[in-house]
Amino acid sequence: MPTPAEAARRPLVIGHRGACASYPENTQVSFDAALAGGADGVELDLRPTRDGGVVVCHDASLRRFRGSWRPLARQTLAQLTTRDVGSWFAPRFHAERLLSLDALLTAYAGRTQLLLELKAAAGIGAPARNRRLCRATVDAVTRHGAERSVLILCFSSQLLAQVAQLNPSLRLVRNCLRRPRDVGRWLAGQPRLHGVDFDRRVLTRALVAQCQAHGLQVFTWSCNTPAAYAALKDFHLDGILSDRPEWLHAQVHGHG
Repeated sequence: MPTPAEAARRPLVIGHRGACASYPENTQVSFDAALAGGADGVELDLRPTRDGGVVVCHDASLRRFRGSWRPLARQTLAQLTTRDVGSWFAPRFHAERLLSLDALLTAYAGRTQLLLELKAAAGIGAPARNRRLCRATVDAVTRHGAERSVLILCFSSQLLAQVAQLNPSLRLVRNCLRRPRDVGRWLAGQPRLHGVDFDRRVLTRALVAQCQAHGLQVFTWSCNTPAAYAALKDFHLDGILSDRPEWLHAQVHGHG
């Protein structure tokens, strides 16, 4: 039986794109499976549509899911939410459709923690698309009264700064592929952050402690194997993302 102190130090288990090891990523069936398996929240990706909407998808097109090469940003919300995004994974998921952000918030806001990652565009027209994504995401979260349910994640400090200007009450998390040399100096160039989310391969115990000493929550992605969890379990992380959230929940709670 864990002590209260040990229980308080348990990291949140976050389903990375839901339970995407066993279900098609970023779909309702994947999110439902993650929560049924004990996840404390789900992480997902957001992309803008041509007409000012937002859809839940990691990639800029549906090519990887046996769909069109046409960019999502050049299609309307109505067009995209009819797209089958389950059959590529297995025929039994043929009914899974691309979710709008509004549909996602209707289904899950207030029920669990939602880590919403803004996928920054690059190339011609990217600044306008990024502004549209930030505005539409903030408007949707505000419209649903979901500020307390969401964290806004991004690899771009510029997009996070835009979100902060639109709604300063939203909690911002910076995604990081590299380890900052000087955490304090690095934070000075950011909008006010609630947390950081590091690739687990760059994490050290000292880095976690430094970030937490600056008042930040520390998350990491993606922990899917016993070896990966063994390397992280004594870091006192605030949250761990996993493609296998049911498995990770068992490890964190001592049932694995």
